[in-house]
Amino acid sequence: MLDLPEFKITDLKHNENDIRIYVEKKDKPDICPKCGTVEPRLRVHSSRNQEVRDKNILDKKVGLIYKRKRYKCMECGSTFYELSDSIAPKSRLTNRLRDYIAEQSKRRSFIELERELDISNVTIRDIFLEEMKYNLECGLDIETPSIIGIDEIHIQREGKHRKQAWAVICNGDEHTIMDILPNRNKATIVEYFRNLRNPENVEVVTMDMWSPYRDAVYETLPNAIVVADKYHVLRIANKVLDTLRKSYKGKLSKEQIKALKHDRYLLLKREHDLKPLPDIAFRDAWFNEIPELKVAYELKEEFFKIYDSKTKEEALRRYKEWKLKIPPDMKEFDEVIKSVEAWKTEVFNYFDYRITNAFVEGINSTIRAIEKQGRGYSFDVLRAKIMFCINHKVERPSYGEGVFYDMKFGGFNRFNPSINMRTKDYGVPFDDIIEALNEGLL
Repeated sequence: MLDLPEFKITDLKHNENDIRIYVEKKDKPDICPKCGTVEPRLRVHSSRNQEVRDKNILDKKVGLIYKRKRYKCMECGSTFYELSDSIAPKSRLTNRLRDYIAEQSKRRSFIELERELDISNVTIRDIFLEEMKYNLECGLDIETPSIIGIDEIHIQREGKHRKQAWAVICNGDEHTIMDILPNRNKATIVEYFRNLRNPENVEVVTMDMWSPYRDAVYETLPNAIVVADKYHVLRIANKVLDTLRKSYKGKLSKEQIKALKHDRYLLLKREHDLKPLPDIAFRDAWFNEIPELKVAYELKEEFFKIYDSKTKEEALRRYKEWKLKIPPDMKEFDEVIKSVEAWKTEVFNYFDYRITNAFVEGINSTIRAIEKQGRGYSFDVLRAKIMFCINHKVERPSYGEGVFYDMKFGGFNRFNPSINMRTKDYGVPFDDIIEALNEGLL
């Protein structure tokens, strides 16, 4: 029943949910740890009960009451507690339960394990991080792609954002996560890029309008072009329109204010995505009520249409024309102009490369779901769960690649290190992360 050969069972108790097994070691120690005498004369000096948790049996939680004896060596007069192969001296878990948690925590949520074993989330986390210690210290050796996407993830905690956002670095060629960084500071991003294998391989980096990202790229990636994410730029225009909507409250009744808030999606959606009935009809009714709202909406639509341009030159011309259409009393659109002007090169680089950051932002929602499912994973836990507990996309050398050598005749000396026989690691595929989340493996 127990399958721990060093112990004998002296008593057993159980109830509907738990089993309590009383055990003690069968044999005396065969050496004194104090004087080193082999097969010394020993007598029991005292004992204490050490209660430890063990793996469940038949879905019941198991506790061992281990009577750990303290011996007196008659050869040297010293006393010592016996040691167990199954239970560490001060542990509250058997070694095999600790191993079980270490293995299961790689592929299951901490909450699920906590429910199964009735062991605290903190204990499970500590065991997991100890298991991941080698990986976390050694780091990753990921291939450098031609396209990199950078975005940050804000994790909610008790209704508020964490103080520090985490940066997510993605491979735009392979749609994989290369790494997750503990913050989005320039120094952190610079250090990461400087440690890339072949940083000269990077041709394009997509990002939102966060200056430390841009500065880090220009400082460390000699051949990279920065592209400001199209959707981030467009969100600024939508934000301005929504701000203007709120500013017109003084012209409306309480019922109208509530109705306009409900209908705000009619303003934020592209015009070509609206249905003639009822969407456009409701929208136009608001325009009749608030003519200024129509002007703001049309400015938003014209700004969006800049991204329909076929060339960078056309986009620049349309942007210039758009600025001239802004009425003097709509200062709110200055926020759009200010943002674009500060990132003008990077904003209009889009029209040369047509690359967005959407592939990165899509995986961020999955990361948030993983964190929520794990009930507040720390940065180290979440990073380890994603980067070390899901299979990476790798490319191994094909059979026959490289130099063959005869091991019997000193062939090791003829090994040619210039031949690239290294396994290439591209990071963790987005699809595999989503699949692991859906199957409850994180």
